[in-house]
Amino acid sequence: MAIYTKRIQAVLTEEQYRALLKLAKQQHRPVSELVRDAIDSVYFGGAALERRRAALQDLLSIEAPVADWETMEAEIIKGSLEE
Repeated sequence: MAIYTKRIQAVLTEEQYRALLKLAKQQHRPVSELVRDAIDSVYFGGAALERRRAALQDLLSIEAPVADWETMEAEIIKGSLEE
């Protein structure tokens, strides 16, 4: 979970504020969260997408043995009991 420590101030028109407040109420989210999401989407969306793609490539490149779920679950449970 992110820790928010920096505060900014923005001045909106009455129409912008009302629309943002209405959207926040519809989505049951605070206005501040909508603003942060918008900033991430507009200014950092491409970088975040690239990081996710790189992480996916890293995961897909691992040549770990994978069995069916029942076998994997049994191994996980066995491993947790041995600790």
